[in-house]
Amino acid sequence: MRRLLLAMTIVGSSLTAFASSGTTGYELFRTDGFARSAALAGSGLAYSGDLSCLQTNPAGLAALSGRTATASFTKHVLDVNQGTLAYASRLNDKLIWAAGVDYLSYGSFDRADENGFKNGEFGASDFQLRGSVGRVVRPDLRIGGTLKYQYRDIDGVAATAVAVDAGAQYETGFNYWTVGVAIKSFGAATSAFLEEKDDLPTSYELGFAVPLEHLPVKFSVAGAYVKADGWEGRGGLEISFAPQFAGRIGYSTIGIDQRTGLSSDAFAGFCAGLGLRVKRLSFDYALTSHGEIGFLNRFAIGTSL
Repeated sequence: MRRLLLAMTIVGSSLTAFASSGTTGYELFRTDGFARSAALAGSGLAYSGDLSCLQTNPAGLAALSGRTATASFTKHVLDVNQGTLAYASRLNDKLIWAAGVDYLSYGSFDRADENGFKNGEFGASDFQLRGSVGRVVRPDLRIGGTLKYQYRDIDGVAATAVAVDAGAQYETGFNYWTVGVAIKSFGAATSAFLEEKDDLPTSYELGFAVPLEHLPVKFSVAGAYVKADGWEGRGGLEISFAPQFAGRIGYSTIGIDQRTGLSSDAFAGFCAGLGLRVKRLSFDYALTSHGEIGFLNRFAIGTSL
């Protein structure tokens, strides 16, 4: 029992390091595996036509033009690694479906008894399945929803949860502004590691995106209220240097909670990335700073089929 509690403490600390500063569980529900949305600090609530909408707002999936697939890898701190696979296909002119799989490994830990004597190793991991539907209600309005299932394992002991995301996007017609709204990770744990089930990181989010006039720049801002964490602010800029090449930068107020007063905290909460398109292939990269904790690197490759 003690070694299980110790493992839960270590894994919880790892999650907090790269996801949030709160006390909810099942952080994989909101740990972004997509490089584009991560480079914009999760501010792309009103972005559409990209598989990263599976993470930011399922309503944006409705703007995808056809079959699309992506695979990504995230190198977290503390030897924690995450992989994401996603696919979307259009059902008809107004309806599209998408699915995603996420796997997160925390690596290996030393197994020890109550006296501190080591006896081998054990592992810990999270697994998530996502299924989404996006629909064009009318030319200026999109809606979408996602059903999510997460399975967590620590040394053969499991915990599970089910949640839903729901969102909408509205193109206002005013200077090309688009508004997005979403409720994410609304649900409940269905089983627990011990007796008490963890709360889910439910969030209520509102954001907008607008291209700047006469400039190849798109600006996005989002605000979110996250259960147990409180309010978060996010902002991002995507600059199109050429039709096939884009640069991205973003900031999240989570960085304020990650500061410890050391010089390495200067970029806490900031992120940046690049996107490259070569015919049907896309390559994306994101670098996220978590201050003294370290940097996260995300790599993604996608294709239209």
